[in-house]
Amino acid sequence: MGLAILETTPSSDMNFLIQTASLAASDTAIYSASILESATVSCFELFQLTAPPFKVNTYPDCDLKSSISV
Repeated sequence: MGLAILETTPSSDMNFLIQTASLAASDTAIYSASILESATVSCFELFQLTAPPFKVNTYPDCDLKSSISV
């Protein structure tokens, strides 16, 4: 049955149908790539907007013991 439809459809109509399907797929791919690019740009902006971490002083758990007894 599908073959009979293809045989009776003029080639200009078939070209239109093929191009329409191709256009829809192309639009989907472009839209998807646009979303991915937007997400990537947002991700890089996060790195640019953050500041370096604050300097935190760390101290040893115990002081050095002196070798001289008091």
